[in-house]
Amino acid sequence: MKLFDCPGVEVSLPRLAYIGQVPVCNISAGPALLYRLLETYPPDRLLVAESAENQPSPAHQLRAVSHLSFPLLRGRLLNSRLNRLYGSWVYFRAARRARPLLPALRAFGAEAILGIAHGYAWRTAAAAARSLGVPLHLVVHDHWRECCNVLPWFDRRAEKDFAATYRAAASRLTVSPDMEACYRSRYGAAGTVVYPCRAASALRLAQPPFRTPTPGAFVFAYAGNAEAVDQRRTLIDFAHAAAPLGVRLRIYQGLSLDTLRAEGLVTDNVEIAAFRPVNELYGDLVASVDALYLPMSFAPESRANVELCFPSKLADYTAVGLPILVRAPDYGTATHWARAHPEAAMLVDSADPEPLAGAIARIARDAPCRHALARGALEAGERQFSHAAVFTVFCSCLRRA
Repeated sequence: MKLFDCPGVEVSLPRLAYIGQVPVCNISAGPALLYRLLETYPPDRLLVAESAENQPSPAHQLRAVSHLSFPLLRGRLLNSRLNRLYGSWVYFRAARRARPLLPALRAFGAEAILGIAHGYAWRTAAAAARSLGVPLHLVVHDHWRECCNVLPWFDRRAEKDFAATYRAAASRLTVSPDMEACYRSRYGAAGTVVYPCRAASALRLAQPPFRTPTPGAFVFAYAGNAEAVDQRRTLIDFAHAAAPLGVRLRIYQGLSLDTLRAEGLVTDNVEIAAFRPVNELYGDLVASVDALYLPMSFAPESRANVELCFPSKLADYTAVGLPILVRAPDYGTATHWARAHPEAAMLVDSADPEPLAGAIARIARDAPCRHALARGALEAGERQFSHAAVFTVFCSCLRRA
């Protein structure tokens, strides 16, 4: 049963308008997190306004929901040598982009605005909320400063604007306890942790699959982003540590082995699987994988992201009832989660290869340990990342405003 099927629940939720640069679509990463968060919101009480350059195809959008688009920027210029100059111009103009949206928002009867602190459109959302005199609910999935490219002399102005917007928001929905604590300290306002959630229709297992590994062919899987060099480095490190143990690594990502070899891969225990929809991925993991690998970068330049942003793949990893191996630096959000849930994940917080190899060997060879981790992951994931659990927290924030 959907939450809003309960008598009285639907009418207690505000008529909500999302305004953002991140599209709400069922593809991957941030767009999928928003899609999952909103997919069971009463469709007649929801309006989605996305910046035109990121508007998804109808096949990936929420159904039976009103959609708008608004001009915000030109991606070609933002990716050029003039990116900081152009980004400053987009930042300056972003609040004014709310004006053309106001008639449609009033006609919809918007009672609250949902924005996301990514890129520049959080200023559009904040301006719309001010003009309408309705609450702003601000989602923070990524460190906002890493996603807002402006000239150095403009930094202080941007920081001041964001601080004022963050403090003025009716609710501040942060993706991790680490981000909530950091932003509370920096901006003087408490937030609410709203973890990444699974899809409402996600697989729900009563117990782990307890698959018997094929002798000599134990398979770990990684399903996530691997666009950055330091992210691929974590996969290469794993492959090198696992090869002497007869353990393979399957990567669900649009990579090529040639790319990994060019960046240092010297073993032949890596296989690439095509990216697939999440429910199909769940089925493949349950049927043919023995454990899951969740790395975070040790590179100094990635520290801000690692210590604030939460690995959304945990929501899906914990759904399939497989043991999870987390390898992340001491300050990482994944590290803190694994320490708080030792029953759900094995943790390696060192960049050295020996502890990683030891953890791989234990999971591959110790069946009772593997089964205990699988049960723990399934139980912790249902408590924290199920759609019902996260959507309940989200709706509570909306109602309090």
